[in-house]
Amino acid sequence: MGATEPVAGEGPAATAQTRLADPLEARLAAMERQLRDLRAAVMPAHWASLDRVEALLPPGRPLRCPVCERVAPRDSLEIRVDRDMFGGGRLERYICAGCGCGFGPTKVMEAPEALLNADYTLLYEDYRESDGTQSELRAFGMLGAFSGPVLNWGCGRWSRSIPTLRAGGHDAWGYEPAAPPEDGSFIVGARGAISPVFGALFSNNVIEHMVDPLADFRFFHSVLRPGARMAHASPCHDWLYAHTRFHVFFPMGDSPRVLAERTGFRVLDQQREGEFICTVYERV
Repeated sequence: MGATEPVAGEGPAATAQTRLADPLEARLAAMERQLRDLRAAVMPAHWASLDRVEALLPPGRPLRCPVCERVAPRDSLEIRVDRDMFGGGRLERYICAGCGCGFGPTKVMEAPEALLNADYTLLYEDYRESDGTQSELRAFGMLGAFSGPVLNWGCGRWSRSIPTLRAGGHDAWGYEPAAPPEDGSFIVGARGAISPVFGALFSNNVIEHMVDPLADFRFFHSVLRPGARMAHASPCHDWLYAHTRFHVFFPMGDSPRVLAERTGFRVLDQQREGEFICTVYERV
């Protein structure tokens, strides 16, 4: 029997022509599905690989607390394990016996900054946090009286606190590295754009993302005036919302005081009402 003759209109070239003839909307939808599938595969595969590597490390390897810098063998610390809701695999964290803070997973805290930035960018392509405007304004209210501009640290793209405060006569600005600022939004995305003129600083649901809280607080000290106050609100002052790899620092126990004293601040107050937990600091 002879070879089957090709049918007109079939073959790779015809398939490509059919694809090009598809409506533009359908082609764009297909590309978006492919990108989502790629994101859903690449990041979980990356973190799963790190989990396998971490399982091979010595159980007594030394770990350093990001606040008091106490060094202790891993297996001497209280270990708490969760699973990441965003596909980041196993989340192993530690409770410092010195200051009481929770920190980890180390696979996130030790990741290159460029990788972490890319991870946040991919997260916010599909994920939108709830509007934290009211909690931000509540944290702002804990600052008391001050003069000069105020900085909303890690303000995000969805908060309405900056326009609300500016409408009320406050010189409010925002910093958000994971969401490109829009022109006229009074938000900057680079630390180098922040001048050392601020009379106050506040944040909501940000402190738990600090990979290096000592470095961040020292930066705050550099941009705040002497005597300026800052308020950081987060439910992660307790062991809450541990099911995401993006939460790497839990300022529990005595760690707010230790963090303040090591970076040129002092703790003035801490307010707790349900999951709203806010610590107020003063630059000394």
